[in-house]
Amino acid sequence: MARRVGWFLQRRLLSEASNANHQPKALAAKAEIDNYCGSTQNWSDPWTPCLTKHPPTPLELGDTVSWSSIGHSVIEQCNQLIMAKERFTEVMEVRQRIEDCLKEQLSEREFKLFTFGSCMSGLSTQASDLDLSIMRYDQNGKSLNPVTRDEMVTHLNDYEMMLQRAGFTHLKQIPARVPILRREGPEGVNFDITLFFHGVRNSLLLREYARSCPYFMPMSITLREWTKYIGITNSAGGFLTPYCINIMIIKYIIHEISNSYQVKIPPLLPPAYYPTYPSQYLSPPWEMVKREKMFVKSLGVHIAGFLRFYACFPYLEKVISAADPIFDERSVSPLWSENKSDVIIEEMFSQQDQSLPIPNMAQKVDSMKLLSIREKLVYSYFHVLKSGSLPADPDNQASKKWSPSMEKKQLFGFH
Repeated sequence: MARRVGWFLQRRLLSEASNANHQPKALAAKAEIDNYCGSTQNWSDPWTPCLTKHPPTPLELGDTVSWSSIGHSVIEQCNQLIMAKERFTEVMEVRQRIEDCLKEQLSEREFKLFTFGSCMSGLSTQASDLDLSIMRYDQNGKSLNPVTRDEMVTHLNDYEMMLQRAGFTHLKQIPARVPILRREGPEGVNFDITLFFHGVRNSLLLREYARSCPYFMPMSITLREWTKYIGITNSAGGFLTPYCINIMIIKYIIHEISNSYQVKIPPLLPPAYYPTYPSQYLSPPWEMVKREKMFVKSLGVHIAGFLRFYACFPYLEKVISAADPIFDERSVSPLWSENKSDVIIEEMFSQQDQSLPIPNMAQKVDSMKLLSIREKLVYSYFHVLKSGSLPADPDNQASKKWSPSMEKKQLFGFH
């Protein structure tokens, strides 16, 4: 019932925005957009580093913008990006092969093979790999997983030899902070194997958002891929991760759409209580509501709203969190009141689990990177209002429209 109330509230707000009594204000806001962007149909002016004031909100713009066109553009991009059901089945078959291989060489009671990442959350694209975590136990249920990095490397060496004996090829260890055993070949299903459990809980919580909020899946699939291409998502370069984008989307949904969509963060449980693989393929929500014009229109509003929300977000005063919004002020948060980071994106279980290695998922984002993120979001907000689609790299004026079907080199000129 609460979610239905949230849905009808959105319909009423959108209806009010298009009411004749609101048209003068909306037209004034539209004039401000035109003044900033120029009035040409093929607008692609370079972004401006800063604004003297916050741009108009989607609600202030009302029906002077074709929100449905933006929504249709997002759904079209999602249809190109999302992992098809046939591919999902193929990925799960590979997971089963890996589990069978381990069962042959380990006692079945000694381990569990957990799926996490986008394949577990239901947010996978055609390019997604398979993320797996191996947890080992003794007969009393006590964890046998390694603690030190050297021990992890030793265990992954053992798993690599087991998989090679079963016929898996193109295996290698990645010397990251958290060691990874990776299968990366030209064909077939690629996968990563780790010995950490944190990602399993996070993926299951994201799956609940994908099931409960119809906007979350299309926003996540589109924005994760787009922010990677535009340079906002680049963890190796000190920018954001795809997981950060998901938390930002959840924060936006709770704050700007309806807090009835918020999923309560569950208490921590031992790994044995969690499912090891997704029970079924999550069908895209836009297939179920494709005849609902209001959904498509609202999706367009929320894609633009997300860009504006984080272009104007008070990063130094607030925390980006999936937890209760009343604790998003840094000054009142027991976990973040003394933290001086330029951006804080709270790991979803950081309040419950003090053992997490990185509670702030954006700790590498300094003031200059934050400025770059803001600039690209401001540019993108005006671009999507003007053109009806997400832009490509603002530094590359030859590319006017982002499309996941285009080659990266042609579109952006960088990797």
